[in-house]
Amino acid sequence: MMGLIFWPLSFIFFFRRDPQRLLELTLVGGVLQAAAILVVGGLGLQPSMAPGMLFIAFMSLQLILGVTFPKAGPVLRFCTPLFVAFFWALLGSVLMPRLFEGAVLVWPQKLDEVATRVPLAPTRGNMTQDCYLILNLIMFIMAIFFLTRREADPRRLYYAYLVGAALACIVGFWEMAHRLVGSIPFPKDLLYSNPGWAVLDTQMSGPVPRINSTFTEPSACATFLIGTVYSTVWSTLRGYGNWATRVMVFLSALCLLMTTSTTGYVAMVVGLGLLVVYAVLSRERRLFRRLMMFIAGGVLCMGVTTLALTAFAPEVIKAAAAVMLETQDKKQSASYEERTQKDTDSYQVAFETYGLGTGWGSDRSSSLLPGFLATIGVVGVLILVVWNGSLALNIYRSIKIAAGERSLDAWMIEATVTALIGRTVATLISGPVLGTMDFYVLLAMLVSALIRIQTRAGKRVRA
Repeated sequence: MMGLIFWPLSFIFFFRRDPQRLLELTLVGGVLQAAAILVVGGLGLQPSMAPGMLFIAFMSLQLILGVTFPKAGPVLRFCTPLFVAFFWALLGSVLMPRLFEGAVLVWPQKLDEVATRVPLAPTRGNMTQDCYLILNLIMFIMAIFFLTRREADPRRLYYAYLVGAALACIVGFWEMAHRLVGSIPFPKDLLYSNPGWAVLDTQMSGPVPRINSTFTEPSACATFLIGTVYSTVWSTLRGYGNWATRVMVFLSALCLLMTTSTTGYVAMVVGLGLLVVYAVLSRERRLFRRLMMFIAGGVLCMGVTTLALTAFAPEVIKAAAAVMLETQDKKQSASYEERTQKDTDSYQVAFETYGLGTGWGSDRSSSLLPGFLATIGVVGVLILVVWNGSLALNIYRSIKIAAGERSLDAWMIEATVTALIGRTVATLISGPVLGTMDFYVLLAMLVSALIRIQTRAGKRVRA
C-alpha cells in the first residue's frame, strides 16, 4: 500500500522533469523507515528509495544528454576524503571477510536469525550493505550537482524535511492515543510493512507505552527527532525560519519525550550543554540572551504543566515518575547489557583484526564508533576524521564569510549541520549506522551551500 503512494508520485515528478520534488519526497519518505514500497523475498525497499532512485535516474539522463554542471570539479575536490572513505569501505567488504575468515567472531546483520556471534565469513550482508553504500554515495553526488544549479531551492527542501518531522510527530501522537485507548484504529500494516526489520512496537516504560511513530523502535524515532530538535532550536535562536520552525521545536521535543528513549534524553542534555558552551565562548550577547530566555520559558512551561497535572491528573505525575525511575535504571536492564556486550565485542574484533576491521557489513554493533572500528577499521575511521575535520573547517570559514549577510545559504548551513550533528550524537550513543538516504540529502544540502558561499566570496575577491 505504501508503494501505491510513493511510486505514482515519484513517476509523476520524474516525467514532469521536476527533480526538486523528487528530493523533497525523498526527505519526507525518510521518516517512514519501517515501511516498504516493494518487497522482494525478505528484503523491503524503504519509501525514500522510490523518489531517490528516480532522482538518480533523472540526473544520470541529464549527464548522458550533455547537461553540464559547472560546480562538478569543486564538488569532487571538496569531497575527496569522503570518496576515499567509501572506497576503503567497499574494498574492505571484499577483502577482509576472506582475509580473516573464521579467525574472529562477529554479530551478524540479521540478529533474529542467529542470536549469537558467528565466525567471520563473506555473506550476503556484505553485498547488501555495499549496495546501500553505493546508492547513498551516488545520491549524495547527484544531489550536490543539482543543488548547485540556479533552479534549485534549498529552502523548499528544508521545509520538506520539517514536513517529514511533523508527519513523524503526528503519527507518534496517533500511536500514543491508540496504545492508551485501544479503540482508536492505527495503520500498523501500512507503517510497519517492511519484513527486513524487526519492529518493536509493544514496549512499555513502567505504565506508559513507548511510541515508535513511523520507525522500527523508540530509539530510532528519538534519533531522527533529535536532529529536528537541534536544527529548529538553533534556527530559532539565530533568528532564522518562521512560525513553522518554532512550532516544530515544540512538536518534535514533545514527541521525543514520549518515546521515553534514553538515547534521546541523553542527546538532548548533550545538545543543551553544547549550546551553553558555544554561547559563552562565542560571546554573542544576542544568542546568549535568547538562549537564557528559551531555557527560562522551557522551565516555566514544565513548572506550570506539572502544577496543573498535580491538581487535575495526579496519575500522570505518578506515571512520569515511574518512567524517570526506569530510565535511570536502564544500566541494570538486560537490553542495556546486551547492547554493551555487542559494543565490547566490536572493539575486541577491531583489535583482533589489527585495526583493519572485518569488512563493511560483516559486524553489527549497538553504537556507531565500535561499529566503524569493527568494520572499516582504524584506517577508515581516520579517513572519516580527516573528512569531518575538513568539513568543520569549511563550515567555520563559510559562516565567517557570511557573517552579517543573513542569507539563505547561511541559514541552510546552520540548519543542516545542526540536524546532522543531532543525528550523529544520538547514533554515537546508540545506533549502528548512518545509512538512510535522507541523511545524505541533508549532507548534500550542507555541502552545496558551502560551495555557493565560497564561490561568491571568490568572485568578490577577483572583482
